[in-house]
Amino acid sequence: MQLNWAQDYKLSLEDRPVYKAKKTKKKIIIDGKMSERVWEKTEARTLDFHYKTIKPTDKQNTTFRMLWDDETLYLFYESEDKYLTSSEKNRDGMPFLDDCAEFFVIPVPNSASMHFCFEINLYEAKNDVVFINNFHKGNNTVVKAFNPDYQVKVITNGTINDNSDIDQGWTMELAIPIEAFRGSTELYPLKKGTKWAFLALRQERNDLEIGRRVTSTIFPIYDISKDAHQPNMFGLVEFIN
Repeated sequence: MQLNWAQDYKLSLEDRPVYKAKKTKKKIIIDGKMSERVWEKTEARTLDFHYKTIKPTDKQNTTFRMLWDDETLYLFYESEDKYLTSSEKNRDGMPFLDDCAEFFVIPVPNSASMHFCFEINLYEAKNDVVFINNFHKGNNTVVKAFNPDYQVKVITNGTINDNSDIDQGWTMELAIPIEAFRGSTELYPLKKGTKWAFLALRQERNDLEIGRRVTSTIFPIYDISKDAHQPNMFGLVEFIN
């Protein structure tokens, strides 16, 4: 079935939830810790929408925070996790099959047929792509040549790939330069009041075998059986002082 882009991929500013990211004047050290007090001043939003859950232990809490300045987006994920599990260690591999934090973003306040994706697991293995919806005959594709330089630090509290014990969780801190979106931000500059479409999510693999995962998102997804790459279901981030 041919998609109607005006209907199926229109993101309405009137009915989408908004996350507000505070601007920081302080230098943020990417150490996997919320060492700077400004983290306490930005919005803390939990990833309340859980998908593909089977066991009672599948629903585990994750809190997301975002800061910004004129040059960088700063992200922080704070996740409970009883079973730390990761395998991928290579760039542009498949960290999304592991315990993984993901950030999808469109640097304009509406949906589009593409979005930037950042996916990082507990080994700090990065998969960063440009995701294109309905590229050809209804099929999606990714551009893996998108390899921006950005900082990531993960701190784990537990033992990775050892389900004989109960772990506590992990934190992940990212610094993504605005330069990573060069071109789009020249058309729609980042400043106070700017809104971008985005989705923050977490992939959770509690089994040692690669396969079953639980997905948690900051905004609800219409049909997770497809995947989470549905820009018409993204929310908005508003950049404030």
